[in-house]
Amino acid sequence: MMKLSLSIFLSATVLLLSGVSCTREAPVPGGRISMTLSTADPETKAGSGDPADGGGIAVDANGDPDLVIAIADQTGALVAWYPDDFWGAMATGYSSDCLTLHQSSTPSSESTVFISGPGRGNYTVLALANTSGLPDGVLSSLAAESTLAGLESVYLSVASGEPSFGASMPLSAKGSLSVNSNGNGHIDLALLRPVARVSLTFRNMTGNPGLEIHSASAVIHEMNPSRGYLFPQTSDYISGFDRDITLTGDDPLVFSDNKSTLPVKQVFPSIAPVRTVGSRYLCDISFRVTKSGKTYDSSDPSTFDAYDFTDLPVHDSRSADIHSLKRNQFLKIETRISRNAHNISFNFEVQGWDEKTEQVFFH
Repeated sequence: MMKLSLSIFLSATVLLLSGVSCTREAPVPGGRISMTLSTADPETKAGSGDPADGGGIAVDANGDPDLVIAIADQTGALVAWYPDDFWGAMATGYSSDCLTLHQSSTPSSESTVFISGPGRGNYTVLALANTSGLPDGVLSSLAAESTLAGLESVYLSVASGEPSFGASMPLSAKGSLSVNSNGNGHIDLALLRPVARVSLTFRNMTGNPGLEIHSASAVIHEMNPSRGYLFPQTSDYISGFDRDITLTGDDPLVFSDNKSTLPVKQVFPSIAPVRTVGSRYLCDISFRVTKSGKTYDSSDPSTFDAYDFTDLPVHDSRSADIHSLKRNQFLKIETRISRNAHNISFNFEVQGWDEKTEQVFFH
């Protein structure tokens, strides 16, 4: 895995206002806190990930990363954050001059950050990258919250269709940081996309390169919720907002190497609904195959064979039901057509994205 080239220096000053109590200890001079941020996406030919689909962290014209960091103590109060003016003067009594970022003049193969503090104690760290890709209003909702619980309650939503983002795909992470009496600590954070992906592929195994398929579609019931949390959580789905997801493609399908994949759809994390037989997703797949020697006419059933499969259980190759779809996962559905289109089989598989890593050090 490649370490991304992002060198930053971070200084931190956390000031307590009068009358505010806190169990944190003062920062320890000389302490070293390291943070490893990983983005889950294959490396590109250029050697770094593309922020457009969440493969890396976007930077501005000055080379500064599009990044928001929040550090909360055990009470859930924010004790440090970046950018320094993102949350301003907090109601918890901490000054707004908490984290200030300075770009290194000599980029290296590691992301290096220097920070004084926080002092000894246990903390929760939230990281959010590629904020420029967030829908309107989300950053404002985030800035309006002043506690860890409030930040974790922020969600993304879509009225219809699939979730969509701007020029860069947002990434987020949550983790626990423990700082010892020497001021040292380490945290690994996996930056994840807030969505999963679903695709439908048709594979031509008939031996007939001229196989023609029309009106191909798939509907997965109650897999496309209209809301999803911004930050990863233990229970990382929002119930009560489930909808169907529909996949459609070209008409007729365009095959390459005997495969044709419909446009990929993005969905928020979801959990399979409870049904008569356990918890499972159900899927409908339909398509039409032009008969040999016929010219396809959608209004003339004699020119095609119609295939309609309803309530197919979504399970893996071992017939185990797929109970959920998590952020950063990829559900791939494959319809295999063989023996002159008289033998149809289906394959469902959940995969993840590959990982690459970048190091961030706090001192």
